[in-house]
Amino acid sequence: MKSIIIFPSLLFCITIAQDVEVEKSSPWAVSCDVASRYVWRGTDFGNSPSIQPGISYTSGSLTLGAWSAWQFSGLASENDLYASYALGDYSVTLTDYYFPGTDFNETDAETGSHNIELSLGGAFSGIEFTTAMFLVEPGFYGAFEEDEIPMSKYISLSYGPFILELGDGGYTSDGEFNAVGIGVTASNDKYSCTWTLNPDSGQAYLIATIGL
Repeated sequence: MKSIIIFPSLLFCITIAQDVEVEKSSPWAVSCDVASRYVWRGTDFGNSPSIQPGISYTSGSLTLGAWSAWQFSGLASENDLYASYALGDYSVTLTDYYFPGTDFNETDAETGSHNIELSLGGAFSGIEFTTAMFLVEPGFYGAFEEDEIPMSKYISLSYGPFILELGDGGYTSDGEFNAVGIGVTASNDKYSCTWTLNPDSGQAYLIATIGL
């Protein structure tokens, strides 16, 4: 009788283990965060809490995904698409920033709804970095002179809890390269919290984020 009982139990455990393995190896990933504010590269979008869902599909070194920030105020929401390719410790990402309220089908480089950015991220000697440049920015930014190529540039450096962000073009009040974020961040199993100051605008923020 014991062998009759043990065999179905063993079979059940093997089945559960196989299901867990399939789930772990799924190429799909989802996330959902709630932040007290959506502060992106020194600018507060929406002046309210923000819910931020994401979905991605990974195959080998390539990841395709979508990420959004929907502000409780209904203002300055964002809905992005991206493609990222991992190269060892580095990754190259192409992001399409879209702001709902404009026509998603409008793709004109000067008047359209899509802001296209190319970025490189990674780590070197304990310093994490992101460098990014807009290739097309007709929508939210548009901070460029006539007949000039629109390409606001951004650099982020972090070492341990410390963060430094710099940018030009649409990131700063005069379009010149300047610091747009100096701060510190910490996290535990439940929350992350960031204090940051934008020296260009003079605005300081303390943002708490929880993953659902």
